[in-house]
Amino acid sequence: MLTGVLAGTRGVAAVALAAALLLSPGLTSSARAADSVPCTPDRDYPGTFRCPIWGSNVNLRSAPDSQAPVIATSPDSGFLRVLCQVKGGRSTYGGYWHTWWVKTPAVGMAPSAYMSEIFLVGGGDDEPDSGLPTC
Repeated sequence: MLTGVLAGTRGVAAVALAAALLLSPGLTSSARAADSVPCTPDRDYPGTFRCPIWGSNVNLRSAPDSQAPVIATSPDSGFLRVLCQVKGGRSTYGGYWHTWWVKTPAVGMAPSAYMSEIFLVGGGDDEPDSGLPTC
């Protein structure tokens, strides 16, 4: 059952995650073992971070909760620009679950939005991303 997110099948997600881990040049020993691909500062947009994601068209919500209204979807680029992370409501996808959410910056007339960290590459269930500050 898909709760709070919209993405491809679990098998496709596993293949994408494996490929991202194998092709990622950013693996460092300083990252927590379960967070092999943390978000990194975005040089083009100071104060924001670039987070690799394995889903596309993932729901972005008005609050960090899977019951909050969907206000946008993630880009197809494989990365999401975020400000910080916050603890929120539990979100599940297949066998994965998370209570950590990333917050995107407001852009133009579009408000900030939240995405479950289930879709960040490199982390484990309910572990905050080691590269992001807390909101």
